Amino acid sequence: MSNEDSTETREAHVPQPATAIASHLVDPDKTSEYFAAQTAITEAARKFPGFVGTEVLGPIAGLQAEWVAIFRLESNEAMKRWLNSPERAQHAERIEACLAEPSHMLLLASDDNAEPPVAMVFTHRVARDKEAEYLEWRRKAIAAQAHYPGYLATEFFKPHGTFQNEWVDIVRYDNVGDLNRWMESKERAALLKELDPIVESMHAHPVTGLEGWFALNRGSGVTVSGPPPWKQALAVLFALYPTVMVLNFLNPLWHNLSFAQSMLIGNILSVGLLTYLVMPWVSRFFNFWLTARTRDWMNEALGLSTVAIGIVLFVLIFQAL
Repeated sequence: MSNEDSTETREAHVPQPATAIASHLVDPDKTSEYFAAQTAITEAARKFPGFVGTEVLGPIAGLQAEWVAIFRLESNEAMKRWLNSPERAQHAERIEACLAEPSHMLLLASDDNAEPPVAMVFTHRVARDKEAEYLEWRRKAIAAQAHYPGYLATEFFKPHGTFQNEWVDIVRYDNVGDLNRWMESKERAALLKELDPIVESMHAHPVTGLEGWFALNRGSGVTVSGPPPWKQALAVLFALYPTVMVLNFLNPLWHNLSFAQSMLIGNILSVGLLTYLVMPWVSRFFNFWLTARTRDWMNEALGLSTVAIGIVLFVLIFQAL
């Protein structure tokens, strides 16, 4: 066997699976029903083509109130089929009935060649005393989104005090074409007319690829190869959350400007900070984990635990301010 063959064997690429992370705030009176429904959906996932693995993490007193369910499938296509499957839909409905609030889901694409899911982020500043009307509108909007081909999930985030005074929805579709069909639909246009008297402002922007932030340790003539998409997503979350929170705190400095002008300033500042200050530092800090050439479980655990602990600390700090 030649040296070249040996090198290829040692560096054989093992694709990262596609991952779905669901967060569930369970109604205390329905814990047993939730556990039964979660067991059922886990068993269904194990029998689904392309299944790789699953974990269910319980709440941690004083730190984490939600249950977290993690599902891994071998590719983006396998994950899309699972999310659209009747097997999942049946059990997911049972789970939702046990929750104190709608579930949150984070999708991390695999690093295969299949097209990953796409997402659109919507932010809404709800008018005072209009929250109940907004929540009713939001239920209608999600029901409408779900009827369009390629719909996968909607994550939502409530306002939190001084630093985040907008509702945020992340809507995920199978591909760009399916997302655009929803965005350009007459049904969405009608929903926007209903939303107009309920909100003070609204904004939408697509979630785009961020591989350029992860071109680490490359020299001239070296092909750019970023970390796996799921690591990119976690690193960007680690950097983006505190950046957005700090900018929201500074927002009163330009509150007299129009919404369009203030959004432009906010986007310029956030992109500039992330590109030239925050992401370079985060990339260097997590270099040991982002650019690891081999799959070392201790290294993976250290990287994941560092991200998790950092985000929890950010939340605690901003909640205390």
